Amino acid sequence: MNKKLVAVLVIILLAVGGFGLSKLLFPKGEEGTKEVTINIIVANENIDYTKSFKTDALYVEELLKENTEELKVETEDTQYGPMLVGLLDYKADATKEFYSIKINGEDAMVGIKEIPVNDGDEYTFEVQGF
Repeated sequence: MNKKLVAVLVIILLAVGGFGLSKLLFPKGEEGTKEVTINIIVANENIDYTKSFKTDALYVEELLKENTEELKVETEDTQYGPMLVGLLDYKADATKEFYSIKINGEDAMVGIKEIPVNDGDEYTFEVQGF
C-alpha cells in the first residue's frame, strides 16, 4: 500500500514539476505596444499582402484574432492547438498544402498559440505544398 502511495505522489510531483518547467521555458511575448509586420503569400492566387500592425498581443494567435476581420483568419482546433488554415479568403487544401510560418525569415518551430510577438518582428504566412 505504501509503495502505491509513494508512486502516486512521485507521479504527481513529476507532473507539477514538468508543468512548472514548461512555463519557465515557454517563450514569452513582450509586454506593451509593439509594431510588427504580417506578410501573406499565396502564389497560385497572386496574393502578396504586407502590412504593419500595432498590437499589445503577446502571441501570434492573439494578433491574428485582433485582426480577424481584415485578415479573414480561419483556424481549426486540433489536439496540438489551433492550426491556421485560411487567410484573406484563401483556405489551404489540407490534402496537399499548408500555411508555412516564418518569423523574421526563419521557420517557426511551434504553432500560432506559442509564437511570441516581439516589437519589430516580421511574420510570414505562405501557402506551401507537400
